[in-house]
Amino acid sequence: MKLMRQKLERRGFLAGAAALAATRPALAAPLPIPPGNEMRFKILRNGSPIGEQHMKFTQSGDDLRVDINADLVVTLAGIPVFHYRASAVERWSGGHFSRLDSQVNHNGTKLSVQADPIPGGYAVQSTKAGDYEYTGQPKMLPLTYWNKAMLKAMILNVETGRHYPAIVNSPGWNKLPTAEGGFVIAQRFNVTGKLHLSVWYDQYDQWSGLAFNVDGHETFQKYMT
Repeated sequence: MKLMRQKLERRGFLAGAAALAATRPALAAPLPIPPGNEMRFKILRNGSPIGEQHMKFTQSGDDLRVDINADLVVTLAGIPVFHYRASAVERWSGGHFSRLDSQVNHNGTKLSVQADPIPGGYAVQSTKAGDYEYTGQPKMLPLTYWNKAMLKAMILNVETGRHYPAIVNSPGWNKLPTAEGGFVIAQRFNVTGKLHLSVWYDQYDQWSGLAFNVDGHETFQKYMT
């Protein structure tokens, strides 16, 4: 169970964001804001539901606020053995990150990450990785999954404050099940390196699913509801 907690931490059910520099910001493609301004996912472990994630998108002119909340409990023989709760607020302006604040309770361990723009990069303050500045290429983007542009970025983990390069390949399109028993046609991307997971996006670049394994026998998935 300790190893499972460590691997869950590395992947992060939220995993966070940073703010792009105010001068000549990169990765300014139109943001994939979902219809209805909300996304809901059911979180499964070995096919059994253990929690949910909800994302709310609020637009005001050129500004966007994304509120993210996730809550899950893993039980063995009906006894809770792992609890994860996270909340984060991403703020965007003109299609670019302007701020992130996150709070995570990782089975009793409280973690926080804050990211703000500096010239050419980001200033990150975090409980686990400490305080540091990142500048250079590629630009940082969040491991919050809803923005496909993260696959071309330096990924910032909202739980730990650590960052990883994205190593990505796509084996093609799949018929992905939804949490309510339907399906969606979505393209699969396998992310490797520090992260080992698969993420799916539909033809409109909307996030549709996430899956990864722990210890080779525990499968964690998120399917859109």
